[in-house]
Amino acid sequence: MMAADSLTAAFLDNMLGMPLSAESLERAKYGILDFIASAFAGRADAGVLKLLRAAEEEGGRPLAPALFHGRRVSREQSALVNGFMGHALDYDDVHVEVRGHPSAVILPALIALADKGGDGRRDGRRFLGAYIVGVEAMARIALALSNDHYERGFHNTATAGALAAAIAGAYYLDWPVEQAAQALGLAATQAGGLRVHFGTETKPLHAGLAAAAAVRSLRFAEAGVQASRASLDGKLGFFAVFGAGEERARAELLREDAVPRIVKPGLWHKLYPFCSAAYFGWHAAEQIGPVPLGRIDGIEIAFTGRSDAALIHRRPENGEEGRFSIEYIAALVLSGRGIRAGDFRRVPVDDEIRAYMDRMRRVNVTDAPPGVRYTRITVRLEGGGTLEATGDKPKGSAGNPVTEEELLRKYDEVVQTPNAAAIRDRILRLDKLSDVREFIELLGAAAE
Repeated sequence: MMAADSLTAAFLDNMLGMPLSAESLERAKYGILDFIASAFAGRADAGVLKLLRAAEEEGGRPLAPALFHGRRVSREQSALVNGFMGHALDYDDVHVEVRGHPSAVILPALIALADKGGDGRRDGRRFLGAYIVGVEAMARIALALSNDHYERGFHNTATAGALAAAIAGAYYLDWPVEQAAQALGLAATQAGGLRVHFGTETKPLHAGLAAAAAVRSLRFAEAGVQASRASLDGKLGFFAVFGAGEERARAELLREDAVPRIVKPGLWHKLYPFCSAAYFGWHAAEQIGPVPLGRIDGIEIAFTGRSDAALIHRRPENGEEGRFSIEYIAALVLSGRGIRAGDFRRVPVDDEIRAYMDRMRRVNVTDAPPGVRYTRITVRLEGGGTLEATGDKPKGSAGNPVTEEELLRKYDEVVQTPNAAAIRDRILRLDKLSDVREFIELLGAAAE
C-alpha cells in the first residue's frame, strides 16, 4: 500500500478522479481538431519519413497507426512518429502554464493506446477525459517544476510531457492509483529533453520520445515491472532532482481549482508555424509595419523577464532555426515580406533578412509587474525619431484567443484528404462515440 501522505498518491488520486465538465469536453474536441491539422501539415516532414524508415527496419506488431500514412506500427513507434509529426512544424498548440506543447505528447500516446480501453471501455468520452486529465497534469507538473527548470535548459514538452502522458494513459485504461504510480515512476525515470536542440529535428523528436516513453511505461507497468511508487516524493524524487523541491510541488500539484486548465487559461492555438514566444514580438512588429532598411539606425526588442528563453537563435542560419528567433520573425515583418509557410524550411536566411537582423539587439525588462508579459519593439530612425509598439495580446493567446470559426478554417485549409470531413465530424461528436477505434482507423488512412 502507498503511504497516506505520499505526494505521488495524492496527485494521482486527484488526477484519476478528476470530474469532467461540458466546457472541458468541448475544448478538448477543438484541441484534437488542431492537433490533427498540425499533424497533417507535418506528415511529409523529412524527420517523419526517417522515423517511418526506422520503424520499418525495426519491425514489430502492427497495433497502432502512423497518422495519414496508411500503415500500422507498434504502439511505441506510433507514439514516437505521431508525436514528432504533430510537433514537426511548431504549428501545434501551446499552454502558457506548461510552457510547452501538451497535445503533441498526450494525444499520440492516447492514439497508440486507443484500442486497449480499460475493461472494454473505448468510448469517446473516456478518450476526451484522458486528454483533459493529461493537459491538467502537464500544467501542474510544469508549474511545480518552476520556470527555473525551463530556463536551465530543459524542454518541458519532453520532461513534464512524459509524466503527463503516462497519467493520461492510466486514466484511459481505468487503472487504480497504485498501478498508475508504477507507470508514473517508470515515465519519470525516462524524462529528459534539452532546449539546445531547438531549431533541429530533435526538437519535435522530444514530443515523440515523451509520448513513446509514456506508452512504454504503461506497458512495463502492465507487465509487472517494479518502480518506486513515490517517484515524486522526497529528496530523491522527480521534483527535488528536476525542479524546486517537494514543498513547491505539493502546493502546485494539489491545488484546488474549480476550472480545468484546458478551459482556463486554455490551449493556445497557432495560425502560424513558429514558436509562441515570438508571437508577442510578431504582434508588435505587425503594428509597426514595413520600414525600409535605409531608414533604420537600430532596433531594440525588449522582453519581460526571461520570456525569450525559447528563442535561442539570435542570428539563425536557416528558416528552421528561425522558428525560434524573434530577430528573424521581426525581420520578415519589418522588411514587408510578411510571414509565409515557406519561410521556416531548412533554407539559408537571405542577405536582406540578415541585414535587418544585424540592426537588432535584445534587452530584458526586469521591472514589469508579476504575471505581465509583453514584447516591445523600438525602431530608431536615421536622422532622429522612433517607431514603437508593444505586443501583449497576440492572436491565439489567452487575451486574444483563436475563435472556433478560425480553428475550423485552419483545419479545413490544412487537412486536404478525402476523409477530412469524416474525421472532423467524428471529432466534433467524439463524446457521443461508443467506440473510438473507427475514428482512429480514419486517422491512419493514407492521405491521397
